[in-house]
Amino acid sequence: MADLVGGAAVDETSSIADVIELRLSELRAGKVEVQVKPIGNAPAARRPRFTIDGSKRFCDLVTYLKKSLNLEILHVYCCDAFEPMQDESIADLKRCFGVGGRLTLSYSREAAFS
Repeated sequence: MADLVGGAAVDETSSIADVIELRLSELRAGKVEVQVKPIGNAPAARRPRFTIDGSKRFCDLVTYLKKSLNLEILHVYCCDAFEPMQDESIADLKRCFGVGGRLTLSYSREAAFS
């Protein structure tokens, strides 16, 4: 007998880990709108609003920002309060901390918040 989890059929041979991974990939599918703003003497982004694949990791977004701003060191903050873990998914951050349908991040050249 098969059950439906998030629209996908799951049978008795599926492990719990497989079911969780399937559901997480469904939740992380799609694009996430991101808005970034500089702090202090950090340069302004040419494109302060952009979309990124929700399944991408936070480190991918930081790498993109470093390249686009031509900076080697960059601190990126969520909610002007903390730097997310590098392996967090963008969709998870938006789901937990997004406002108005988008994830707003701030960035600086130096540590801005402790």
